Amino acid sequence: MTLNPHPSLKRLAEECSEWLENAHKKEHMERYTSAVQNFLSMPGKLDQKAGLQLRSLALFYDVASCDAFLRSDIQELTRLVQHAVHLRSLIFRWDGMYSDMRQDLGNWPTEFSDGMKAAGPCMLSWWDQAGTCAQLFIEMAEKDQAINTTPGMRRIKHGTSDAYLLSIFSAEFKIPTIFVPPSVLVPQYQAVLDAWNTDDEAQFQAAMRTAAELHISRSKDNTDKIRFEFDATIDRVFPAELLAIQALRRRYKLPEFDADHALIDEPWKVLRNIKSIESNELAKAVEDRLIEDYPKFR
Repeated sequence: MTLNPHPSLKRLAEECSEWLENAHKKEHMERYTSAVQNFLSMPGKLDQKAGLQLRSLALFYDVASCDAFLRSDIQELTRLVQHAVHLRSLIFRWDGMYSDMRQDLGNWPTEFSDGMKAAGPCMLSWWDQAGTCAQLFIEMAEKDQAINTTPGMRRIKHGTSDAYLLSIFSAEFKIPTIFVPPSVLVPQYQAVLDAWNTDDEAQFQAAMRTAAELHISRSKDNTDKIRFEFDATIDRVFPAELLAIQALRRRYKLPEFDADHALIDEPWKVLRNIKSIESNELAKAVEDRLIEDYPKFR
């Protein structure tokens, strides 16, 4: 299968290749893997510092999965994107545990980051993990609302990807919420919420196309003054907030319409055919240890 990535991703192909070449030269994956294993071998509860190494390892798989996609290496992509999603969602769940343990501390969620990590399992149809991530993200958003009582203090300030995902998570995983976004949801995402489960192909495609264009317009590097929804490489290449819609339509046996936009349709050609879960052994070891060490971990 040859993939035809959206033209907006063309520049990323060279950037990913160069980044990975440098990472391989410096043996980043081996170094981060070894560091996490060292933490796992230590007695007592798993140290929070292991999470820093896990984040670096997740970044490696993030870029590697994008590189495989942009080269149309389907076999590698199928493996790497699962590892990336597993690690990113594990990190999110770990942060969610600390957020739950500190109800007096409003340091979570991280806007534009945690929501996309939580959406990863949904786009891969990992429904048990997707439900857990949905629950945690909603709880973190409600805590943010309770502690940071003025709109300017809120961790989630904008009516874009986070507010949209919270609405999807609450409705489709049947999780009641008292969260109220401080800003009105942008019309591009509201159109998807209104049309995601329609039988009208034209309406569905129109909504998905406009949301995909919004995604592209917000796929930029963060600066000291401005944060963008899709700064992470994997979030630019795999628009999880929209690919999750395709996965949900399949889950509910709705007509499997194309989105009529390459940003969604090209990765979905691969993701829709992933049948078995490719487990990351190190992530599984960390997950097992967290379950053993921390009763609040989910």
